[in-house]
Amino acid sequence: MAKSPEVKLAVFGRAGVGKSALVVRFLTRRFIWEYDPTLESTYRHQANIDDEVVTMEILDTAGQAYFK
Repeated sequence: MAKSPEVKLAVFGRAGVGKSALVVRFLTRRFIWEYDPTLESTYRHQANIDDEVVTMEILDTAGQAYFK
């Protein structure tokens, strides 16, 4: 049995633009209006793409303002 493909994704952008909202919407199909500032979070998710199970590791990065 072949191992399923693994994809690593990173979400970048300025602070407060909705990176976490986008990631959570993709993972849960729900939209959450308010968030505490994200320092950095990693999520694992499996999806069926073109009849193949793909494992994703998604890195939700902190906004650039936190690095100043």
